[in-house]
Amino acid sequence: MKKMIALFLVVVSMLAAQDGNFGKNKVQYKPFNWSFIQTSHFDIYFYDGGTSIANFTAFAAESAYASISNTMRYQLNNRISIMVYNSHNDFQQTNVVGEYLEEGIGGVTELFKNRVVLPFEGSYRQFRHVIHHELVHAVMNDMFYGGSIQSIISNNIRIQLPMWINEGFAEYEALKWDTNSDMFMRDATINTYLPPIEYLNGYFAYRGGQSVFHYIANKYGEQKISEILHRMKSLRNVDAGFKSAIGLTVEELSDRWQKEQKVLYWPDVAKRDDPEDFASRLTNHVKENNFYNTSPALSPQGDKIAFISDRDDYFDVFIMSTIDNKITKIVDGQRTKNFEELHLLTPGIGWSPDGKKIALAAKSGDHDAIYIIDVKSGDEEKIEFPMDGIFTVDWSRKGDKIAFVGNSSSQSDIFVYDLASKQLKNITDDPFSDSDPVWSPDGKKIYFVSDRRDNLSGNMLPANFKMVRFNFRQLDVYSVDVESGAVTRITNDEESDETSPV
Repeated sequence: MKKMIALFLVVVSMLAAQDGNFGKNKVQYKPFNWSFIQTSHFDIYFYDGGTSIANFTAFAAESAYASISNTMRYQLNNRISIMVYNSHNDFQQTNVVGEYLEEGIGGVTELFKNRVVLPFEGSYRQFRHVIHHELVHAVMNDMFYGGSIQSIISNNIRIQLPMWINEGFAEYEALKWDTNSDMFMRDATINTYLPPIEYLNGYFAYRGGQSVFHYIANKYGEQKISEILHRMKSLRNVDAGFKSAIGLTVEELSDRWQKEQKVLYWPDVAKRDDPEDFASRLTNHVKENNFYNTSPALSPQGDKIAFISDRDDYFDVFIMSTIDNKITKIVDGQRTKNFEELHLLTPGIGWSPDGKKIALAAKSGDHDAIYIIDVKSGDEEKIEFPMDGIFTVDWSRKGDKIAFVGNSSSQSDIFVYDLASKQLKNITDDPFSDSDPVWSPDGKKIYFVSDRRDNLSGNMLPANFKMVRFNFRQLDVYSVDVESGAVTRITNDEESDETSPV
């Protein structure tokens, strides 16, 4: 009885945390004037400037639900609310969940009222993936738990799905199989750090769990996935659900799955060189007892490397000498108001031509800013723009301009900022997702990655063009003339390996 009372008190306190007046532990930078639109199964909430992404969400959500319902053989009993934020910085202010939503979190689904909360971060491809992924959680909450914490209590529901099922099935349903997961599984298998299914936690729950469901679909047929889920629900036990549906416990399935990974990836050992066979290791996360050494940027003179690392517990920016490997920290990240987050997933550190300064984007308060940092002294210059997000800064070879990705509530574009005149120019200005700008040596062009296909001019799109109906799965390399804005397609990768529905 005491345990039940304790559980009830915890639930009540957590429910109180969802109240709109709660959230004083989060910094609120601005008010949100919410509106909503409805579809057959969803209520989509948005605020000023978010109409276009709300309409995109409405179409993408119903499309995703059709796929999820077919795979799970299940129909929703309750409507689901989806709250869409125009940027990740706005998303971090939400009071739907109490936790701080760091930059690696692309969306969240809470159980109390089964609400989905997600930000638009410039890429419609990524946005659609996140919508699909989070809706899997919402449908599974509806199926297993009745769609709310109150239903769990009233129906005495005790089954707890492991993380690898929750996240792995959500990734499988959203992507089926993709190149990033294939690379991750190859590395984990070849280097023998792939754990059994029961220990697929953290990031392994996503990539490893996705691999497990991909294996089940290929080995037993995709229809077995719905059977496993329904058996788990009726038997109220994960292991019993698998045993009843495919004749294997999770442990037995794990042995077969791990053997299959070896069959798939071990032959690559003979085909591929190990990095240490042709390159010199400059950092070692095992000896340094950290996880990340990432985003390296070589100085123009080749004598220094700027990179991001968590070797001091936080994500900081370091400079390493390529001559004697001496490392110096120049930015304290995640603990100052200027560098709350360093955009670890889309960093792009740019060097000045003389190798004396670097430029990078970082979260600073309610928005992003570009910082120019003197490598020797650590002096900072802050450059701010009225944008929802700034990413991937590159410095021109002449040193007079910087290029970067700037996000609005409905698109991402390549921008150029003149350091002398302080003039800002939108180079692409269209609804397509643009990323990773790099200057040409003569400074006349910028190379970038985009999903625009043959749409080289945003001004020539049909009047009825809608991004939600556009096939944005394919990414290619383009160049844009800085003066005229003329875009040229450099690559044409018609063989896209992504299998998410469009």
